[in-house]
Amino acid sequence: MCTPDRLGLPLASLAVLAAASACSSPALPSPELMARCTKLYALWFRFEQHPTYHHTGQRAHAELALYDCQKGDYEAGIAELERLLRRGKFPVPAP
Repeated sequence: MCTPDRLGLPLASLAVLAAASACSSPALPSPELMARCTKLYALWFRFEQHPTYHHTGQRAHAELALYDCQKGDYEAGIAELERLLRRGKFPVPAP
């Protein structure tokens, strides 16, 4: 049987976790920005050289940028995908 002393620490831990998660809530999802991020990723993926034969590490950067967008950090993800497209001499579509 649980005593009040044994319940105190787990309940306090849960309260701290709940407060921390409320303070660090992720950005609200934006369908428009996620669509732009996905479009840029698809464009990069379509025209980039075959990643197996010409490994430059850019695929990892592109996938991490897409992951940033999925986490809600659209600014960083879109900026990285635009940088990768410009590096490959591809025109970046207007937002």
